Amino acid sequence: MTAILLYVLGLGWLLLGANGIVDPILHIAQAVLLVVPLIGFATQCLHESGATTLRRARQLANRLAERRVWPSDLLACRTLPEVKALREALHIDASPALELLARPNPALRVAALAALEFRQSWRSGQPEVVLQLARRANEPEVRAAALYALANVEDRTIIESLAELLRDPSLLVRQTAAEALLWNSEQTWPWVRHAVHHALAASVGEADGPLKLPDNPLCAEAIADLNAWAAEKGTTAYRATLTLGAHYARLIAAGGQNELIESLRRQLLDPHTPALLRVELTRLLHHYQELTEKDLRELLQPTMPAPVRLIAADALLTGQSCLEAVAALHELARLPNREIALSTAEIVQHRLGIDLGLPKDGPAPPIHTRAAAEITRRVQAWAAMHEVYDGGYARRNSPIGNDN
Repeated sequence: MTAILLYVLGLGWLLLGANGIVDPILHIAQAVLLVVPLIGFATQCLHESGATTLRRARQLANRLAERRVWPSDLLACRTLPEVKALREALHIDASPALELLARPNPALRVAALAALEFRQSWRSGQPEVVLQLARRANEPEVRAAALYALANVEDRTIIESLAELLRDPSLLVRQTAAEALLWNSEQTWPWVRHAVHHALAASVGEADGPLKLPDNPLCAEAIADLNAWAAEKGTTAYRATLTLGAHYARLIAAGGQNELIESLRRQLLDPHTPALLRVELTRLLHHYQELTEKDLRELLQPTMPAPVRLIAADALLTGQSCLEAVAALHELARLPNREIALSTAEIVQHRLGIDLGLPKDGPAPPIHTRAAAEITRRVQAWAAMHEVYDGGYARRNSPIGNDN
């Protein structure tokens, strides 16, 4: 704009200073001073209108459509240099990329959708085009790419429709849906909470473990709901508990605040906390060495879930003796639960040096095998033949089975 102003000023001075002079060179100079700023002004208007950017976007889209060699992995199409260039050229209008979605080539569709990832500015009707592809595309990679493209949409209807993909047959799509819908949970959680609850209970995802969480932490409302769901039964409680564990682990690993650690410790020791969640919190706090010896002794109490008592006993017997921990192991060994018995046997053999037949290097045998039954018998016999007293623990007189 400054350059144009200089040309106009030059033309004005030339007209005033050369008034009445007839000279062809003078007329040429005036023409140049008039035409050049007009061309510059027209170019600036054309650029600000977005026409040049849109033209470049269409050129890049056409170049992408003409590509003949594509990566064998459809997800790798998202990282192509052409996709990055197209994404930068689409900041005005998404139409050039949307036109590519009508092509049958799945690699081209993934590339076009990758150029629209987390897009904020949409024209009327454009998000619906991508939503239909997210619902109906045969390829999981295309459905996942469509989810990322719509991750920044603020339309509740579209968000609720996308939440149905939390129960998609494809693990990739289910994980992508969780990331795309929960990265801004402060806004989207009221819209997707019922869909998340159904997804946690769905049989299609019972082996998925925790929800795939985005980098941003979950909002307080989401945490409250997951805590409530952890008190339910079955897959819902299990996956809600794992999701809370993954959320807290990320916060602690990122430099968890003392307030968070204290809150989790209080929640762990609270008798109203669901048993599954207490086990997960124990594992988490023990992993990050946030449990004091006093906490561990409290976790040995019979009111605690058996896995919690096992973790506490193992921690207290690391490099030292602890009669309370040994007494807890005696109680746990007598429980009519083979899985608990095997876990108890591992601690007894590893921490107390009593050979119960477990492999020295390797995992315990599967619980339904004969070897597991024999180890269970041995650890129960060990518990029955020893007693704990103030000064230590000793063998009883009554022999029961084979004591090693």
